[in-house]
Amino acid sequence: MGDRLDEIKGKAKQSVGDLTGNEEMVREGEAEATAAKARREAEGVVDKGVGKAQETWGDVTGDEETEVKGKARQVEGDIKSAG
Repeated sequence: MGDRLDEIKGKAKQSVGDLTGNEEMVREGEAEATAAKARREAEGVVDKGVGKAQETWGDVTGDEETEVKGKARQVEGDIKSAG
């Protein structure tokens, strides 16, 4: 949740900069929002990859619980990546 909050803060800072004509604040807000979004999306990609591996391992070993946990982690990754 921290990265989403940082992304929102960056966008808010960008908006305040737009309203006040402060270009430096606009650039800072854009940079903060972009960095937070990139971190969030990267975490999503990692979750999807780890989840797929976990799902596959559960399938190969016949461990349904591990398989389901892997699928759930993939969904988490999709949510994080979606923004």
